[in-house]
Amino acid sequence: MNVLIPFSWLKDYVKTNAEVRDVAKALSEHSFSVEKIIDDDVLEIEVTPNRGDGLSVLGIARELMAVLPAKGFSAEWVKKPFSVKKYSGKDRIKVTISDNSLVPRFSAVVIDKVKVKESPAQIKERLSKVGIRAINNVVDVTNYCMIELGQPMHAFDYDKIAGHKMAVRESKKGEEIVTLDGVKRILPEGVIVIEDGDGKLIDLCGIMGGLNSEVDENTTKVLLFVQVYDPVRIRKSSMSLGHRTEAALRFEKGVDFESVIPSLQTAAGLLTELSGGEVSSELIDLTGTVYTKKHIKIDYEKINKIAGTEIKKDFVNATLTSLGFVIKGSDVYVPSWRYDDIDIIEDLAEEVIRIYGYQKLPNELPGGTLPHRIKVDNFVLEDKAKDFLKHMGFFECYNYSAVPGSMAGHGALKVKNPLNADLEYLRTSLTPKLLDVLNKNKGYSETVKIFELSSVYLSKKGDLPEQPHVLGMATRGIDFLVFKGIVEALFEELGVKADFPFEITEHPGGVLSCEVSFDELVNAVGSGRVYSPLTGFNSIKEDITIIVGDAASFSEIISVVSGTDVRVNKVTFKDIYEDALTLSIEFLDRTKQITSEETKAIRNEIMKSLESKYGIKLKS
Repeated sequence: MNVLIPFSWLKDYVKTNAEVRDVAKALSEHSFSVEKIIDDDVLEIEVTPNRGDGLSVLGIARELMAVLPAKGFSAEWVKKPFSVKKYSGKDRIKVTISDNSLVPRFSAVVIDKVKVKESPAQIKERLSKVGIRAINNVVDVTNYCMIELGQPMHAFDYDKIAGHKMAVRESKKGEEIVTLDGVKRILPEGVIVIEDGDGKLIDLCGIMGGLNSEVDENTTKVLLFVQVYDPVRIRKSSMSLGHRTEAALRFEKGVDFESVIPSLQTAAGLLTELSGGEVSSELIDLTGTVYTKKHIKIDYEKINKIAGTEIKKDFVNATLTSLGFVIKGSDVYVPSWRYDDIDIIEDLAEEVIRIYGYQKLPNELPGGTLPHRIKVDNFVLEDKAKDFLKHMGFFECYNYSAVPGSMAGHGALKVKNPLNADLEYLRTSLTPKLLDVLNKNKGYSETVKIFELSSVYLSKKGDLPEQPHVLGMATRGIDFLVFKGIVEALFEELGVKADFPFEITEHPGGVLSCEVSFDELVNAVGSGRVYSPLTGFNSIKEDITIIVGDAASFSEIISVVSGTDVRVNKVTFKDIYEDALTLSIEFLDRTKQITSEETKAIRNEIMKSLESKYGIKLKS
């Protein structure tokens, strides 16, 4: 995720002699990648998914305290906390939480005598730089503090909360709420919501507030609240509703449990200053879980072993301290904002090494002999198959792995939280969707050829379904024999034996399809093409027509004919009419000139084998 952080805002926290480009370089080399600098001030920073703490001015400022000294620049922490001294008053809010796992921490405060008006120029300018539209001083404070501190928060009109009661619970399927953007949203089951004393939903928690409790120009009393939500539920809810917000993006990555109260104090202090209001309630702080500090045993030798070079103990300690870790004896205590990210000594090693500089690590090529590769490279064969089919005029398809029930097939696995009704099941075959693609492209051309090489999902094997790789092909407007020839040519191109079984299915509208296991194709690939020198002797080609019936498949017949005698050099399909199949057989003896008498004897052996195995006779 990319975040916009103005350098001018960072300077509220860190006093340094570095310029904006120095900061960008230091962050890129030791922390997060800076994609670009906008208008010589705003840093567009790519924050990795494990570092939710980096989605704020405070988080980046903390990084600067470590990365700037690593580049020889000064870095002094100058920001002082903004707090409220007194939390008291007559206003109350009754809060009930149905399940503590939904909201591990819930804090709030009421502010009275609020005058809703325009925010100061600096706040509006800073919000504009990070892509947020200024609305009024109350709403702007919540957005401002979210960007500065990384803690999403929300402001309600206190008098619009019926009974001054808030019940946090999971939504029931089909419940509705109109959010602040004016959109009515029909909720699935399990979304975290807040209802007031009248039972009406007033907040889509962690995503967006309700329109019925918004702060407007008539608001005089504000309920300001800051919380920690279950990140998994916020992610699922936001994705299922298709509503991604700045708050949801931060909550789903996990926010700092210990920053809730400092963030609320900062926001309350700023809001009272900008609105002329005053705190009129006790400080509400409900915790559904006990926060315990995490610590890891320091192992300097292990850190050096991972780095491949010696990093001085003093540097290790100084680096970890600059990043907010606390070292007590042999224990390193993890800062609360890195609680979900740091677990083992290897994590500490990574922190030290990135500040030390990856570019300083020794370069050493792996030693020893190269391993002998004996397994067939599936990726090479995939590319080969795709290239061949594309040269044969096929278009490659990339379809969803999830399909509607009509395309699911027997025993298909159902998706727990499908995006919509058309994506309820995991596919067991590629063919239904390929046929659907052909149908939707009727007007494209009289002749259409498409394929897909991907996984299907079969009955579970342990915790996960089996996921075999499958090649599916479908065509419209080409002859059966032409399609069959393409499939056989593909097998030959891959080095698969000619008797590899496959089946072509005819569908209404002149559509043909073929689906084969690509895993089995890979296993059937030979050791490679073998060069056979040209012989000075001529071959003899003869056709035979046999009465087939339903006793054997084409591939079984070819296998018998080819395996009858080493002098059967090649067998190809020639024609079929009703139950009669005509094959063209090439006879060749590489040691001498083969004779008609010899081919007759071989032909007789072929018919004996076909008749004994499948009851197939020569057509008279």
